[in-house]
Amino acid sequence: MGANEQHLSVERGAAMLDQIAREGTLPADAPLRSAPEPLRGTLAPAEEYPVDALGEVLGGAARALHQTIKAPIALCCQSVLASASLAVQAHFDVVLPWGQRRPTSLFLLTVGKSGERKSAVDDIVLGAARKRERLQMEAYELDRASFDLALESWTKAAEAARSAAGKKPGATAADLQKAVTAVGEKPIAPIVPLRFVSDPTVEGLYKLLALSQPSVALFSDEGGLLIGGHALNSDNALKTMARWSKMWDGSPFDRVRAGDGAGILYGRRMAMHQQAQPEVMATLLSDRKANDQGLLARCLVAWPTSTIGTRTVDRFEQATDRPEVKRLFAVLSELMEAEPRGTEVSPQELDPVELPLSAEASDLAIRASNAFETLQAPGADLAELTDRASKAMENACRIAAILAVIESKLATREIGAAHLSRALVLVQWYLSEALRIRSAAMVPQAVLDAETLLMWLEEKKLRAFRTRQVLNGGPLRDKPRLTAAIGELVACGYLIENPADTEVDGVKARKSWQVLHYVV
Repeated sequence: MGANEQHLSVERGAAMLDQIAREGTLPADAPLRSAPEPLRGTLAPAEEYPVDALGEVLGGAARALHQTIKAPIALCCQSVLASASLAVQAHFDVVLPWGQRRPTSLFLLTVGKSGERKSAVDDIVLGAARKRERLQMEAYELDRASFDLALESWTKAAEAARSAAGKKPGATAADLQKAVTAVGEKPIAPIVPLRFVSDPTVEGLYKLLALSQPSVALFSDEGGLLIGGHALNSDNALKTMARWSKMWDGSPFDRVRAGDGAGILYGRRMAMHQQAQPEVMATLLSDRKANDQGLLARCLVAWPTSTIGTRTVDRFEQATDRPEVKRLFAVLSELMEAEPRGTEVSPQELDPVELPLSAEASDLAIRASNAFETLQAPGADLAELTDRASKAMENACRIAAILAVIESKLATREIGAAHLSRALVLVQWYLSEALRIRSAAMVPQAVLDAETLLMWLEEKKLRAFRTRQVLNGGPLRDKPRLTAAIGELVACGYLIENPADTEVDGVKARKSWQVLHYVV
């Protein structure tokens, strides 16, 4: 192409873009361009959640919630399983086949659009725990008032005794201490009955567990508060996720600070269920720290197909009127109202009953562990999901323990093969779901950068740009990342590279690109 022809081509391209901007149409003689390719992979349809594996109590309640509230069945199952984990974790630990003692706490993540009725489901399944918390809070207010009076009286009496002892000739420190001891023991503050937390920092969680119930729930039907909040910002994310992972493991909660000293909390438990919109949850699921650190390997994730647009009804029915929901509420209430077993050191230090596997269940666990290991071999189904697969057997044992307790309540002392078999069905579904989600959630950095660049170009209404414009004032200041992002957009049909020396922003650029707004 000669210089004049090239110049005419550039002018024609600019004229075409002007017409698109003015009229939103292409010139009649414009070359036809195909629609752009999506930057991200599409999410395959979800498999049906194996509700039967949850059993009559949990599965029956999940179905009743789905039929009345019309939320996705997987969402209902996630909420029901989360509430059961909270109710059970204070009373029981599971003994894994290889001998380790672990909490029955579960970490669950659920993806749901706005309007998917996440709150409606949670309000019902967490009713027992919320009711218990509310009743205890009323009693706590009275106990706290009595404690404040007792503490004030004790403080005045201790000061008076110390003062009187100090006035005696030759008084020693031991004399002062003896005088204070004679006043009586210092009143102990009542335990704060808070169980639910939404966006705690590591420091805030430590203080809560030091003062409140030893069994708590990191639950939210608006997970954006947590995922986009202070606890998971760039400064705090790594230590927050590491601490949550330690809580899942059942490790003591140690904390050392220059300002307020050191401390360690034993026997604390935390269940987690975060529900969030796709855009928000995708941020966490694709987070490199969350994947590399191991938090997501511990989580059971569900991204159900939306029911919005299909929720027609013949009549309205209250979910709380369904016998299946009433039965669940009764079982959870019994567990929540029972006082958990504490140690001799402190009632806040839980000492849950150990639940071992039966001999038959142990044999099943060996076969299942070997199967999971084989599936992680190079080229096998779980070869790209080894972090999740490595936690699969432990999650299955935790779920099996929960299923056993829900059906036999506080008398449970063993996990049978039937419960483990059902738990393995559930865990296999979660692994399949993780594989399905991985392609959509694990987004390469170049694609994330491409989306960022495209939004910036739209915001600035730029129809053409050169590299320096973006590097100096745009969202990508790293040239290799910018080059990779532009490559993605060109390959998918969002940009076209201009001929060399095309004038852009008053400058002849060696490299520049046209932005195809009409396909954005």
